[in-house]
Amino acid sequence: MTSRERVVATLNHEEPDRVPIDFGSSFNTGVNVIAYNRLKKHLGISSPTHSRYVIPMLAAPDLDEGLEVLRLMGGDVLPLPRLFVDGMPSKDWKPWTLKDHSVCLVPGRFNPVKNEDGALDMVFQGVPQFRMPRNGHYFDRIFTPLSFVENLRQLEEVLPGLRTHRAFNWAEAELEIMAEWGRRVHEDTDYAILGDPYTLSFYQPGFELFGYEKFFVFLAAEPDLVHRWMEFLAESHLANLANYLEAVGDYINVIIMVDDYGQQKGPQISTGMFREYFKPRVARVCELVHERCPHVKILLHSCGSVAPLIPEFIEAGIDALNPVQITADKMDPAVLKREFGEHITFWGGGIGTQTTLSHGTPDDVREEVERTLGIFKPGGGYVFTPDHNIQEHVSPEKILAVYETAKEFGKY
Repeated sequence: MTSRERVVATLNHEEPDRVPIDFGSSFNTGVNVIAYNRLKKHLGISSPTHSRYVIPMLAAPDLDEGLEVLRLMGGDVLPLPRLFVDGMPSKDWKPWTLKDHSVCLVPGRFNPVKNEDGALDMVFQGVPQFRMPRNGHYFDRIFTPLSFVENLRQLEEVLPGLRTHRAFNWAEAELEIMAEWGRRVHEDTDYAILGDPYTLSFYQPGFELFGYEKFFVFLAAEPDLVHRWMEFLAESHLANLANYLEAVGDYINVIIMVDDYGQQKGPQISTGMFREYFKPRVARVCELVHERCPHVKILLHSCGSVAPLIPEFIEAGIDALNPVQITADKMDPAVLKREFGEHITFWGGGIGTQTTLSHGTPDDVREEVERTLGIFKPGGGYVFTPDHNIQEHVSPEKILAVYETAKEFGKY
């Protein structure tokens, strides 16, 4: 089977020749750029490494010369990303020296400023918005532009301006670029293609723009404001998504939504709150995708312990779930597969990045990957990838153990 056929089969809950593998097709299934450089050195690969998603400091395997590492890892999925990610266009690549003195290529507009504490600030329109602490691993958001909003009237005043921002208004020129990228990857390769609109979210924007504390207060105490905000997001997403699907729908197999509803011990919000604010809007997105492009499956990324919400995701129209964080409470692989495996594809959960991959030996890694594959792979409905991004300190030997074991024991 080709990679594309393999992914399509498993998303349709059919058993392919082997479990498909996702190696870095999104900013939730990737490898830290320093760990990736070490892996390439270990493999004797000297081609330059790109980092498209610079905020989480992830490598972009799809931009490697000849897809060398992705092929060795058995990857089956390529991304179709936005041109603009992390606040800048992915072009005009230039070298940037990482803290371990290795080098990667970054977008030309990536120009972090070192402050007096040795931290690096990403500055947009004169305002530091993301910061990597000295010797840190990635950039954290430090600026919430709508933190001044206190009531519905103030929200209404800012919405007209937000409508013109590229996060909520995708330019025709960018869609044309993505369409050409998608056509080329679809025609020139047999990989499955994951469409990543990058800003297709309902839960995350509230925290990123209003701030965590304020948005939690709004959810509990300002339902009219939250509903207005949700409708603004839904209107923007549906309009953009219609244009996006017109441009690239013929080329992609999967489209990803990103909303972290979970924490380590359970959902961040109640099932009732999810049903009131988020589920109706998620369902409208799913309905549009399934109506316009019936062949395209919808992948939801939602970290943490989200088991109580999985029935809601399924009912809303979600086809697949990532990252399947198996180290969180109530996320036992056997229970998830038994209770939900006929109705949703699990895209992840291949190994715990917080536990075994970080602290175990290569043999520990192999044992866990073999065990999780044995649980998830029967009947299809499974794409292998770790339960989140592989972090900076993970050795090449352990990364190789992950994917070599997945290739060996993923066969049907």
